Amino acid sequence: MTAPTPPLRWLPTSGLPRSFKSRIAERVARSRDPLARLRAGRRLELYYEVGDPHSQLAAALARRIHARLPTGLDLRLVPTPDAHTYPEEAKQRNFAARDAARLAPCHDLPAPVPVPPAQRAAMQARLAQAPDAATFLAVERDCLDALRDGRPLAPPSGEDRTAQVLQANAERRRRLGHYLPAMWQYRGEWFWALDRLDFLHARLQADAALHGEDPLSPLDARRLVTDDRDPSAPLECWFSFRSPYSYLAVVELLRQREAGRHPTLQPRPVLPMIMRGLPVPAVKRLYIVRDVHRCAAAQGIPFGRIHDPVGDGVLRVLTVYPYDADPDTQLRFAAIAMQSIWAEGLDLCRDANLASVFARCGLDWPTAQRTLAQGIDTARAEANREALFEAGLWGVPSFRQGAFTTWGQDRIWMLDRPAAGPSL
Repeated sequence: MTAPTPPLRWLPTSGLPRSFKSRIAERVARSRDPLARLRAGRRLELYYEVGDPHSQLAAALARRIHARLPTGLDLRLVPTPDAHTYPEEAKQRNFAARDAARLAPCHDLPAPVPVPPAQRAAMQARLAQAPDAATFLAVERDCLDALRDGRPLAPPSGEDRTAQVLQANAERRRRLGHYLPAMWQYRGEWFWALDRLDFLHARLQADAALHGEDPLSPLDARRLVTDDRDPSAPLECWFSFRSPYSYLAVVELLRQREAGRHPTLQPRPVLPMIMRGLPVPAVKRLYIVRDVHRCAAAQGIPFGRIHDPVGDGVLRVLTVYPYDADPDTQLRFAAIAMQSIWAEGLDLCRDANLASVFARCGLDWPTAQRTLAQGIDTARAEANREALFEAGLWGVPSFRQGAFTTWGQDRIWMLDRPAAGPSL
């Protein structure tokens, strides 16, 4: 894991009461109690969905590291996520296929193989019969090899245990606090696919549950191919004030701007998912807080004292957002407003708190007050949402440069690479 980057000079950490120790953060920490760890056990688990390309990448990595795990590995077959945790399934699956194909060469892993819907039941049935991780991984590789070669999968002989296995594993995942596939679980903590391997590596090493010091899968960004990205085009960044991942992304982009990168940037705030009619279940919200807490600590970004701005708080911020200012001012406003929300626990429905954001940005609060007096206005935020969907994206933070689109603060490194990767 890279060393934390110091906070920016305009992003103060001093004077924050109980920084990283808010009531929410403390409740999250207490939820990882000894009984939860005992229920989870000491074996590393991987939750695998047939047809999910990130599950395929994680399984390919599992084959590589299986021998390094003295306490063992369990592969758990799970069904498609529920609609309320996967609200834009078509867009999300389309993105997952492109994203996993980009990531595979950067980790020296085989490219994911599409699994036709007609073949999924047969593959599930075969994997459901696997008695252990080694067999599961061998069967999975054989199925993908057959599909890559255009050979159909025949259902296995014997009792079909698929429904029981899927239900039991989905229930275990839910009980231990998650909802998605391609998730590693170790002692009650969750690590997604290839993006949280540094955290997983550190956790396993702390328990002496991993042989050797080598990383689980080092990322070689030089192998990324982005030949659909036009560096001369504006880099568009969609974000939401209620998204803590957007907070991390905005701070990182502002740091990169201060280093002279991304000369043509277009910040595009949108309404939160829940205010756009997209559900955010409690299990998802709780995992996000835990995940952002560790990511923020690694990046040197204050986080943990939280005041949810959903509703009037978001509407007020979007109404007075400096749409006509330069990109650096817009990013600075967004970063300080989100620090107020996610690290200082300030209620932005209160004029004094919103005024403090303007003061720290060097913006004129009386002008903003006059704007608020005219009523809530989210027209430009709504136009940004329409552009987000037109780009084939749905959530935040999302990015577009030329024809290249991607999603998540974990993909900012892709935006800082040359326009096309080397020939492989």
